[in-house]
Amino acid sequence: MAYTQLLLKVLLVSVFVWSLAARTHAKKRPSKLHFYMLIVVQNNTFLDNPNAKYTSVLTGAAPVVQPFAFGNLHTFDNPLSRKMSLENPADRVGRLQGWYGNCGQSELTLCLAQTFAYDDGTYKGTFSLLGSGIATDPVKHAPIVGGTGDFAFCRGIASQKRVFNAYINSEETSWFEYNITLKF
Repeated sequence: MAYTQLLLKVLLVSVFVWSLAARTHAKKRPSKLHFYMLIVVQNNTFLDNPNAKYTSVLTGAAPVVQPFAFGNLHTFDNPLSRKMSLENPADRVGRLQGWYGNCGQSELTLCLAQTFAYDDGTYKGTFSLLGSGIATDPVKHAPIVGGTGDFAFCRGIASQKRVFNAYINSEETSWFEYNITLKF
């Protein structure tokens, strides 16, 4: 009986200390983030381009050609920056890595599984996005479902807006603006 009471007291003190530590750590966690992502999508017409600098490549194709590329899967590793430029390494804040698949049969819909590897000098860690949206929507929203480091146990919402799109050297190049709202 005494052993059970002692164990219960130790457990309660541990929970109290852990919650105190969590509150202290929460002060350095961000509630909002803003940055840009560059993506250069592989164009299958120009696969033999030795100068290509793709950040997104087709890694799975539907067995037959489908409307809206239904069934295609892309893998990506895209840089994140404070500005729409990669010229200054000090503006880099991380990478966005993962997959997107074409999952709509009646309109261009993308299913996203993304991990943001983020380090802006103040906050460091990862957080993940999992969702789907219509590719032609001007602003897309998707849930943030967890993270590590300064983003441990986060949840939230990401809004994404394409702010630049062009074909440069036969490569589709786009910049997306992200606004992330997080809760812990």
